[in-house]
Amino acid sequence: MTFLALMAYGGAALGFIFVTLSLACGLYYLAELVEEHTVAARKFIKWTLWTVVALHIILLVFDRFPVIRTLFSLACHGWYSLLFRDFPAIELTSPYFVVSCVLTVTDHFMWFFFFARHYHPFSEIATFFGICVWLVPFTFFISLSANEYTLPAYDPSAARSSEDSSPRKRGNLIKSISAYILQKNDEMLPSASARKNF
Repeated sequence: MTFLALMAYGGAALGFIFVTLSLACGLYYLAELVEEHTVAARKFIKWTLWTVVALHIILLVFDRFPVIRTLFSLACHGWYSLLFRDFPAIELTSPYFVVSCVLTVTDHFMWFFFFARHYHPFSEIATFFGICVWLVPFTFFISLSANEYTLPAYDPSAARSSEDSSPRKRGNLIKSISAYILQKNDEMLPSASARKNF
């Protein structure tokens, strides 16, 4: 193996890191936009959903896509529209959100198996998956961060939680995961002040 080949591997690794960081920055910026402009984000997601539904119908009519798979994708997008009921305060444990996640993965695999049996160029497959399968769920996923910054008066779950005697803490998925990891870390590795007591 020559030194140039090692440099190529290093350059590929640096390129991968650069692309990953760029995507993370872009996602962070999109999440900030959604947090600041929830009404505009709702309209954008709604228009995106209807555009994807229209694209599915166009592909069904003109490109003769399979009827059953197309109807399933249309049903998935119909279910995604139920997430607008609580938007932007989408609860991660709500049945609508959980079923939406299951439908997204199922829709992905249905179309994956279709394209595995029927040849299409990679660019067409990637475009179809990016726009018709993943775009609407991805926009809802980005909008999950707006949940923290909504006013309690506009939160439909606030009335339900006030009726219950047990208070619930709201937060996003990343904060919940990091709090859990930090708690386990403190349990497994005692802090410096706890070591002095020994």
